[in-house]
Amino acid sequence: MTNSSAVSHTAGTPGSPGRASGPARVVHGPDDFARVRSGDVLVCRFTEPAWTALFGVVAAVVTETGGVLSHAAIVAREHGIPAVLAVPGAMTTLRDGETVTVDGDAGRVSAHEPS
Repeated sequence: MTNSSAVSHTAGTPGSPGRASGPARVVHGPDDFARVRSGDVLVCRFTEPAWTALFGVVAAVVTETGGVLSHAAIVAREHGIPAVLAVPGAMTTLRDGETVTVDGDAGRVSAHEPS
């Protein structure tokens, strides 16, 4: 028996292998960095060098843009955390705080709802 069940799935481009789950943390920019906690799943439009410190904290990364050579993919691989990129509408589809599972091998993101 599990504490949650998958309610929706979305797909994107696999950017870094692995699988991780955690609360989605929708981040619009540097002003939101302080809300990110250890084990969160970073959900954002894209990342750039100023965002690199977050990769040492989060369990996984989901972006709305990018590909395998994007900043998010490269830094996620360096940190050994899963990443799925180019997920359409990720910042509106995934709710802040909801549990999500990121499958960086399959390029799939699953949102969960408590049962």
